[in-house]
Amino acid sequence: MKIIDQIRTGNLFHQLSEEEVKHFSQRFKTVHVKTGEYVFKETEMGDTLFIVQKGLVTIKRNITVDVEKDLFLANEGTVFGEFSFMNAGERSASALVEEDAELLALKRNDFDRYIEENPAIGAKIYSNLLYILVERLRRTNDVYREAIRWNLELTGTQQMNFQYLITEDLEICIELISNRMCEGRVLQLEKSDAGYEIILLDRDGKLNMIPYHAIASITLAQ
Repeated sequence: MKIIDQIRTGNLFHQLSEEEVKHFSQRFKTVHVKTGEYVFKETEMGDTLFIVQKGLVTIKRNITVDVEKDLFLANEGTVFGEFSFMNAGERSASALVEEDAELLALKRNDFDRYIEENPAIGAKIYSNLLYILVERLRRTNDVYREAIRWNLELTGTQQMNFQYLITEDLEICIELISNRMCEGRVLQLEKSDAGYEIILLDRDGKLNMIPYHAIASITLAQ
């Protein structure tokens, strides 16, 4: 299958004509990455957007020193690496190749030059990139909405929920059913096959992943 036929399946090329796709695709370079290798790692500086042409890539984020959590699987036609591509900042996650991958890679400098020369096409592509970003963020928001339904009662305080704890940057104290205590700020609430897990940043800067079913009580930290 031709590159153009494959990349048209991605949202990045939505509403572009056949000629516009052909023209823009010339800015991409082909990259081959073998199974078990990383396309990029979390916290690395990144300025490249990728599309999977062949193979499988898992996007994952580090939760603790020894634990990574899978965010989504990028198969043929999937765009990834869009966050740091947009702001030339650190990678927010890692990309691990699960099956030998053939990727289409676009450098931000090449993209900027292209949209300067082709502003009308660039406006469409920017709109598509925004859509991709929103869809990725919506996955997290869906988990927050589930958390809000719990209306978690915090001892000695008004009724609150995890969305409030995260946005207000409050420190909490979690007592586990094993009697162990954990203190820190809630960074995110994740949903996995095993249920919900709280990602907590403690005062030493370490991340802890705490299964919700292991929690005995939650109070605001003193």
